[in-house]
Amino acid sequence: MTKSPSSTRWSLTLLIIGLVAAGLHTRGSIEPRFAASSVIDAQKQESASALFLPIELPRPTPSAHASSATFMPDGSLLVAWFGGTREGADDVAIQMARVKDGRVQDSWTSLTCEQLERLTHRVIRTLGNPVVWIDADGRMQLNVVSVSYGGWSGSSVNQLHSQDGGKSWSAAQRLILSPFFNLSTLVRNQIVAMQDGTIGLPAYHELLHKWGMWVRVTTEGRVLQCERMPSNVGELLQPAVAAISATDAVAVLRNTNSAQPVIGRSATEDGGQTWSLKASLDIPNPNASISIIRLLDGSLLIAANPLVNGRNVLQLFRSRDGGASWTVSRTIERSAPDREFSYPSFAQSADGMIYLSYTWQRKGIRLCAFNSAWLDASDTEKPAMEIAP
Repeated sequence: MTKSPSSTRWSLTLLIIGLVAAGLHTRGSIEPRFAASSVIDAQKQESASALFLPIELPRPTPSAHASSATFMPDGSLLVAWFGGTREGADDVAIQMARVKDGRVQDSWTSLTCEQLERLTHRVIRTLGNPVVWIDADGRMQLNVVSVSYGGWSGSSVNQLHSQDGGKSWSAAQRLILSPFFNLSTLVRNQIVAMQDGTIGLPAYHELLHKWGMWVRVTTEGRVLQCERMPSNVGELLQPAVAAISATDAVAVLRNTNSAQPVIGRSATEDGGQTWSLKASLDIPNPNASISIIRLLDGSLLIAANPLVNGRNVLQLFRSRDGGASWTVSRTIERSAPDREFSYPSFAQSADGMIYLSYTWQRKGIRLCAFNSAWLDASDTEKPAMEIAP
């Protein structure tokens, strides 16, 4: 019996979708391994005096959100975020500031919608969630979310690189992370370096059902692996990943399920090839973004919003046993319920200083730096940052 034209077209569509989906899970011949940093002299770090340093960043736009930070080859810290009149507006652009010795050395508008349109030859309505990092050749890399039509559920992820520290960008590569029109894929948290020079990029999907994703990609934007992280409720997203060894890593995820207002957790033991769902952490964090980092002393540090209602407290939690147990550490911000301190992002310098950037009131990005000795201090309730008028 001869197939109808519509039946043939549908079969071809299914075949193409299957081939694309299979391509998203292509892996290299070499087993992936994390470039987990070695533990430095913890005793030397603990013997240092407690140090906490607030660093003022510029506020060039009325609204700002979702920062990311990385260290430049010269040792300065590069902070990126998106800002405009409001989230989702067509005037949103990626802003950047370079910090050295506790002071802002330079700040600029790094990428606009119009610039990304010219690079991608696509309509770009708004931008969001930049993730910056430096590759092995010293080039700045940027993964950024763009929306052509609709809201965040219609988003895509682009990868660009810069030879001049984020002042200009090369042709953008749109990452193919979903076989269904490549829609509703986003990034938020920092990359994880791999031993072979590729990167692990935490990503997520949020159209209808939500899930975290582990993406392994080359510095030129070729996707080698796109693995869905398991979720028992279908409502875990925005994974943040910390490598514990060359093969092991833990992911903490934002939980949008109001009946389970705690941090979700997943883990891998094979360099990110497969992920398994683990018991949620006993840390309240209702529907808010999280950041995690493995510190140079081997401990893990989480920044979260631990109140049942609101994001008006930004709290640190620390684990010294690879994430098996967690203790309350320092309070960064605490204020009235109408305040917001959200979307934290960590970075640590080679000398052990820990940097934390986060959204402040949706009006700007705040940045602070501290050492392990400050983390170990006993005063966990007093907020470290003073509320500005």
